[in-house]
Amino acid sequence: MLAGLYARTGRATLGDFVLYRPGSGADGALDVNAWMRGQGLTPFPACVLFGQVANLEYYYGVVPGLADAQGVQPVLYIDVQEEPHVVPVASSMEWLFTQLAQFMDLLPEQPDFVPGRCSTVMFPFAAAEPIAQDRPLVDMMRAGRFDGLVTRDEESQQWMQQVLDASGRP
Repeated sequence: MLAGLYARTGRATLGDFVLYRPGSGADGALDVNAWMRGQGLTPFPACVLFGQVANLEYYYGVVPGLADAQGVQPVLYIDVQEEPHVVPVASSMEWLFTQLAQFMDLLPEQPDFVPGRCSTVMFPFAAAEPIAQDRPLVDMMRAGRFDGLVTRDEESQQWMQQVLDASGRP
């Protein structure tokens, strides 16, 4: 799906989500990935970053090493703004965009929502229930497929437990 999106759009902005340009140069996926890998932080060597939240150090990356038999790769959310937080958010790009759309539909119900302004309610941490609908992701989480990639901090671990609890599966 990512290759198809790049072929159609090149660089795109969807709300506050910026999809990197294919190739190198300003906002180019190759340069962004090379720079982030040079920082030596987990999980950058295992990921291919494809976008971020505009003007913030909140990144999205696929994990080629966890691709399924059809080559579909899960997506991580990587926050290095202050303390690192890394959590799985989707089993595929398709699921990620579905979840982002569902999350944006829920924003007007938030008490601090003002159209055209940033909300204090942030994806993915305020979206455990929509993310829990992604059964392949939940199954990967339960199987420990993201161990070694996700951060062990309390906030990330609590959020992952919220997703698992919201999935309704043991």
